[in-house]
Amino acid sequence: MKQFTLPKRERLYLRESIDELFANGRTFVVFPYRVVYLIKKADAENLPDPEKQGQCAIMTVAPKKRFKHAVDRNHVKRLTREAYRTQKLPLHAALEKTGQTIEVAFLYVDNKFITFEHTYKLMGKAIGKLQHAILEAAKNQPS
Repeated sequence: MKQFTLPKRERLYLRESIDELFANGRTFVVFPYRVVYLIKKADAENLPDPEKQGQCAIMTVAPKKRFKHAVDRNHVKRLTREAYRTQKLPLHAALEKTGQTIEVAFLYVDNKFITFEHTYKLMGKAIGKLQHAILEAAKNQPS
């Protein structure tokens, strides 16, 4: 039961990490989400502090430009986190297998709400692309 939680160490909240993610990260779109990610090698000096951010740290963004009311922004972010939380296990398995860490931001870019079922399906597609990117990065790294 504990495997489907989203503790603080799996949330991206450190300002330095967020700045680095948006400065150096790669991106792809699974509409209505724009996914920005940064894969790092988890060696001794780059290993995250377990009390701070974990092996896979995420953040969700619903911009004020698209949703004027905070309740609407919170609703979109809650749906996104829930869809990620229930499908994150394959992503964590790929990270453990390759010995990497990843930081991910899910930015909602549409003006309309989507249902949870649709969000769940799109999050599965995004996680699949992230898995593929992790495996490609591991293949391209010099040993």
